[in-house]
Amino acid sequence: MSTAPMRGVILYGPPASGKDTVTRALSDIDPEFSLFSRVKVGPGRSAGYRMGTPEQLEELRASVAVVYENSRYDSVYVTDRPGLDEAFAHGVPVMHLGQVDGVRAVLNGYPAEWLTVLLWSPREVTEARSTGRGDADTPARLDAWDATRADLDANPDFSFDLTIRTDEIGQEAAAEQIRQALTTPRGELVLVDFDDTLIDRLAAVTAWVSRYCTGHGLGAEVEQRMLEAMRVRADLDVIEGLCAELGLPESPSGLWSRYEPELAALVAPFPGVIEALTAVREAGHQVVVVTNGGAKIQHAKLTAAGITDVVDAVCISGEIGIRKPALEIFETAAASVGRDLLQGGWMIGDNADLDVAGGRKAGLRTVWISHGRDWPGGVEPDFVASTAVEALTHVGGAR
Repeated sequence: MSTAPMRGVILYGPPASGKDTVTRALSDIDPEFSLFSRVKVGPGRSAGYRMGTPEQLEELRASVAVVYENSRYDSVYVTDRPGLDEAFAHGVPVMHLGQVDGVRAVLNGYPAEWLTVLLWSPREVTEARSTGRGDADTPARLDAWDATRADLDANPDFSFDLTIRTDEIGQEAAAEQIRQALTTPRGELVLVDFDDTLIDRLAAVTAWVSRYCTGHGLGAEVEQRMLEAMRVRADLDVIEGLCAELGLPESPSGLWSRYEPELAALVAPFPGVIEALTAVREAGHQVVVVTNGGAKIQHAKLTAAGITDVVDAVCISGEIGIRKPALEIFETAAASVGRDLLQGGWMIGDNADLDVAGGRKAGLRTVWISHGRDWPGGVEPDFVASTAVEALTHVGGAR
């Protein structure tokens, strides 16, 4: 299962907009937050930077370790990959940037979950703050304010996750807004069924039954009866019943012990499912598989199909003792990624009762995967998709 992404904060704004004071307030709220010290090569202020030499700058450039660099106040400022690695290893880095191109470079050049924050204050506030703290370069800072305003005007397509007017609210309130925005999931909760939604379970069961019957010389009637009994659900109870009814040549426990690994080896995701799941998560949503079944066999199938690696969590009825459509299994699935059903979300599945009616009762929007079937009736889904890929594509864009 994938690990939670690294999280960091990018504060963008003109000089004296409060980047330093808000960063200190964040650290006071939670020591995990700390200023990311960029490499600075040049004269002037050294506090808050890792001072470097021209030679070290060339080494960073040569080793392709520069994520972004810019020049201002006769100095070069560098956001470097080794420095970010170190910062994330110790907590939540807070980066100060004054160029939209720099924000884009970090978002695209360093894999993490970044919260971008525009801290804004009017030009006259920058002047008053700079003068009040005794800056010797206030005119240069006003020029930088003008450059920041022009930078924003030149990038109307760029949207920050959060905008805070620091001339209207205090640093503590600004820090709390940032903390809440960073810790609150920005995407949606996407619960998705497993069997015959993400994988073709029926095809795998059909293939297994056929191989078993052929290998033991069992006729078509036995094969048909086994498939009829196992097509929707197969567990030890079902196997015991088939052994007693059909006189199968193995004990129930022996047959079940071979069925689990052999079936897992036969499962495969529907075409495009892995890519669709990956795209939904890359769009910022959290994906949890919610499935009825035994823990051992479901985990084996999830792993064999490659699903475990592309979702945030799995919730299996055999592990928690609750089956769909009970409300509690949806609550448990949401809690597994720090969510509450009151926040809403989606349930995707092929079963009208377990997935659609159950998901709707849990307060979720629902998608029914038809596989070419007509809707059987009952509580209707919010969307009908013919395949899981269509369903995930719809949900991934329906924020």
